Amino acid sequence: MSATNSTIALSLSTRITLAFLMGLLAFAIMLGNAIVILAFVVDKNLRHRSNYFFLNLAIADFFVDLASEN
Repeated sequence: MSATNSTIALSLSTRITLAFLMGLLAFAIMLGNAIVILAFVVDKNLRHRSNYFFLNLAIADFFVDLASEN
């Protein structure tokens, strides 16, 4: 079996559309993580042991998203 990488030639408008959609998705993910972190900081009722997992996940995902944008 020969392993070859194939590339697909995309038009410029398709590349621009895909780049825009990926940027929009990255922004939505960052915004969602920021809302989770903000809700945890603002609302004292969310500070339970079971919710620390979600806070940790949101913080980790936020930093991964920041690192992937660079």
